[in-house]
Formats: sequence, C-alpha cells, structure tokens
Amino acid sequence: MLNALAFFIKVEIIKKALSLSAFFMGIIFISGVIVFATNFDNRANASTCSPNKITSSFEKAKVKWVYDGDTLLLTDKRKIRIIGIDTPEVKHHRQSGQAYGAKAREALRELLKKHHYHVLLKFGEEKKDRYQRLLAHVYLPDQTNISTWLLEKGFAKTLSIPPNIKLANCYKQAERVAQRQSLRIWRLKQNQLKRMASLSPRYKGYARLIGKVHKVKESKKTRMIELASDVGSSIFIKIRKKHLKYFKRISFNKLIDRKIKVTGMIKKRHKKRFLYLSHPSQLEIIPLNQIKPTIKWSLKNEG
Repeated sequence: MLNALAFFIKVEIIKKALSLSAFFMGIIFISGVIVFATNFDNRANASTCSPNKITSSFEKAKVKWVYDGDTLLLTDKRKIRIIGIDTPEVKHHRQSGQAYGAKAREALRELLKKHHYHVLLKFGEEKKDRYQRLLAHVYLPDQTNISTWLLEKGFAKTLSIPPNIKLANCYKQAERVAQRQSLRIWRLKQNQLKRMASLSPRYKGYARLIGKVHKVKESKKTRMIELASDVGSSIFIKIRKKHLKYFKRISFNKLIDRKIKVTGMIKKRHKKRFLYLSHPSQLEIIPLNQIKPTIKWSLKNEG
C-alpha cells in the first residue's frame, strides 16, 4: 500500500510540474538568445486589440469625412490620424494614388456607415503628430478596433511610432492574419518577403527582409546591425538612442551569424542604406533549429 501511495503522489507531482511548465513556455531560450512570446497589453483583448470595457478615458465622437484609410475628419472639425497603421495613399492634387488606397477608404466608409459614423476615441500618449492631427486608437460602438479591422482585411500595414505603441504587438498579430492569406496589399510585389541575396543593391522603400547578421555595433547612442549579402551589398539596421529602451530584451551581441527578419523603410544616406527600427515588433529572430522551415513557410504563405 505504501508503494502504491508513493507512486500516486509522484504522478500528481509530475502532472502539476507539466502544467506549470506549460504556463512558462511563453519564454523560450535558444542558443543564448531569448525569444519572447508576443506580450499584449493586459487591458486589451489579444485577438481583437479591443478594450475589455469602455471607461471615461474614451471619448465619443462622430465622423464627418474619411480622407483615406487612416485619417478621419470629425463633425467638430478635428482631424484624427489613426494610431498603429499606415494605409495606401489616395489620389489628390499633390500625388497619384497607390494600389488599394481608394479601396481602403471606401471599405472604412462602409464600415462606419453601418454604425451611423459613431466612434470611440482613445488618444495616444503623444496626442498630436507634426501635422497637428490628433492621434488616437479608434473603435466602433461595438468596441471593434478599426486598426485591427483594416489590418486583418489587408488594407493596412502596421506603423509603430513611440510613444504610441501600447497595442503594437497586438496590431502586428492582426497584420500577420492578412499576410498569411496574401490579402490585398500583401499580393503586391513590393510587399513580398525578400531575402538579402535577391534584393537589388539600389532598392529603397518599404521592405520585409530576411538576412544574416554580419556585424553588430553597440554604443550608448545607437545599435547598428549589418546585414550583408553574397554580392557585397549591405543594409544597416539602426536603432536610435531614444528607442533603445524598447529593445532591452534583445541580446544584440548574440545576433552575429543569426538569421533575422526585419520590417521597415529602407532609406539611403551617405551612400549607405539604412532601415530604422523603433519597436521590437519590427524585428524577429529566427530560431536556429527552425531557419529552413520558417523561411519556406514565410515565402509561401506570407506573400
């Protein structure tokens, strides 16, 4: 009987240990580099980026006009720039329209029309942009997050600009929904996942890029990650001092010879090409034991 009781106790201990280990699987250690599971804001629903409840910090408003997929005019004449997303430009007197720009605007108009143009606003930590537009997360009366809706439909890309980054990880998750299905803007050639070997030495603009880290330069002011290709062309991934506090969980000195995926705008300065990161959602470290499956899966399903 004593042996049977001891066996039963051991089984129960093992069950509890397995349950506890599953809870902590959000943090995975791979070859000295820590890869963190997506950490959504604890006040938001992880699947919709919507609040659990509406509080006095949300402002009720009504939309008068939709300029494009990410800019609204309220009936009180305030202009709202929606936080967390960037939609294609629509045609106006200063520039030509981009693919899916008009469709994104029309889709948003139809969505708002169903709710009689009533919205809820949650203003960002930084309340205005350089054009004096108010920066806000915008919700429908049923608490649907408009940024999430546009991202999942393939009408928008994520745009993480500190300090308004509360839902950046959640928005990234919504963006991946559309990428995996190659919806709308993710069908376009310029938005396809690229590898350094296939990237033109003169390429500039938006890029989803996979490359191998050649060098890492750390200083008090910046972090510089060099991605080099076999043809000798490099892209420098730069993180400015004001944004370094968001990257504390990343061990930069352990990235050399690792494969990473970065997202952002490639710009040319002083005859070199730079891609600036402002938030960790723009950087993904590819695990050593998953390099081949990850690249194959990304190229096939993410566009």
